[in-house]
Amino acid sequence: MFLDEATITVTGGTGGSGCVSWRREKYIPKGGPDGGDGGNGGGVFIQADSNTDTLSDFRSTKVFKAENGSIGAGQNKHGKQGNDLLIVVPPGTLIKEGDTVIADLAHQGDEVRVATGGRGGYGNAHFKSSTRQKPDFAEKGEPGITKKIHLELKLVADIGIIGLPSVGKSTLISVISAAKPKIADYPFTTLVPNLGVVKADKRTFVVCDVPGLIEKASEGKGLGHTFLKHIERCGALLHMLDLERALTEGKIDASVLIEDYKTIRTELGAYSPTLAEKTEIVVINKSDLTTESLESVIAELNKAGVEVSAAISAATHGGTDDLVLRLLTVVLDERAKPEPEPEVTKTVLKPHEEEISMGAYSISKDDTGIHITGKRIEQLTKMTDFSSSGALLRFKDVLDRIGLKNAINRERGDTDAKVFIGDISIDSYL
Repeated sequence: MFLDEATITVTGGTGGSGCVSWRREKYIPKGGPDGGDGGNGGGVFIQADSNTDTLSDFRSTKVFKAENGSIGAGQNKHGKQGNDLLIVVPPGTLIKEGDTVIADLAHQGDEVRVATGGRGGYGNAHFKSSTRQKPDFAEKGEPGITKKIHLELKLVADIGIIGLPSVGKSTLISVISAAKPKIADYPFTTLVPNLGVVKADKRTFVVCDVPGLIEKASEGKGLGHTFLKHIERCGALLHMLDLERALTEGKIDASVLIEDYKTIRTELGAYSPTLAEKTEIVVINKSDLTTESLESVIAELNKAGVEVSAAISAATHGGTDDLVLRLLTVVLDERAKPEPEPEVTKTVLKPHEEEISMGAYSISKDDTGIHITGKRIEQLTKMTDFSSSGALLRFKDVLDRIGLKNAINRERGDTDAKVFIGDISIDSYL
């Protein structure tokens, strides 16, 4: 089943805990600490892979977690790093966290890391010093980062076939490619976009059959912008007009075709100015429904600013071979155009916000208590094993050295306000 949007939760692997171990060898008394560090947790990566064309895999599986790091061991053996987790999505997938776009995986092989793994905890060998010769504690592994991200697929195709419902888009794509879309004589037969690979003159290109648009589609009416977004990725547009709509008692009313054309163009421009600027080929479909020459009708449309390239009959294959060759020329021209330069954002350096030293923290106070934030101090708190007296003494020593204990006392005053470092309450550890 085709799915073009999904929300998933990704979590980096938890780092392995450090090891508490002592060197024990014959003839070497008081060998000292030799506990190794834990391995780092794996990260979560998302990669664009052209072997998949839908996000339907995320309909049932919505939680992804990378492998945890292994714990350290004695004899200064470090734990194994957790394996990274690779998630594949179709090219053209936008990755968002809230309203922020993390990445735009537009092409095959594009990749981004969306969640980092936690750092492995230090073993007790890491803490030995001239003043701490027998460290009897180690760090716990740091939890990996958890994020809730939204995936949004915008199909990548060379040609997007557009038009009102039932103009023959699905029929055309079934004729010029191997795609087998659902075809029936009623509006909105196509409920999902269809991709087809067209072969022409020893070359291939991709066409996308976008579900029928109607007036006020840009405002969400009908199938609305559920499918308008897919046209944004197309290199050029094939705009189909339905001759049957203009036939009245065997006579052709060109004004109906002109109005149909304007309806679609209005919706494209209202949804995105970029769509209105795309190269467009206009064709009249269902030419088999009349024996009259369409030259005068085409001339009337051209005079109204609707430049018709051809009249075809997708049902009888009339004119479709020539149309494919015309589309190939347009595709090659579009591919030859240089890709637009990415918009350069001026970088503003904020070293005070990027500081990751232990002393880089901030304190705020509200009705729930005193809240301390800072990347390194939060990491220390998460990785401290408070059940170990040695680890607790180290934690208090760090708070003293960076002046955080005095700062907490000033904020607390004579109250018994709760104190949090990140999400962890540290009242009982002060």
